[in-house]
Amino acid sequence: MDTQPTPAPVALPHTLRLDLLGDDEPLRQARRFVRLQAEQLGLEDTADDAVQVTAELLGGLGAGTRPTALHVGEDAGALVVGVDVRFADDRTRPVLSGHTRDLLVQLSAATGWSPTDGGAQLWCRLS
Repeated sequence: MDTQPTPAPVALPHTLRLDLLGDDEPLRQARRFVRLQAEQLGLEDTADDAVQVTAELLGGLGAGTRPTALHVGEDAGALVVGVDVRFADDRTRPVLSGHTRDLLVQLSAATGWSPTDGGAQLWCRLS
């Protein structure tokens, strides 16, 4: 994922959203949500990769980062998964582990992020 912001190919607020605040186990719920949305959008061939990307976006951000929402949508026949995160410290951009970056690049056609107030919105496009 680039160090410079890159807006998502679709407006993530216009996708299906799952709020993750207050959920002690957001990963389980998020994985089911992403798989179901991929199937409902007719993009079930990308569901396995989308579930893995979601797990990496939720778990690969390290301490001081809290996922708050998950977005799933379609853009020109591709599945787009986005995660809103809040920073608990003064960072201004997401910091991903090398392992997470490598997996996102390998599984996604494109990845990026945009800054938000107190956090960021990360996304991956799977085709």
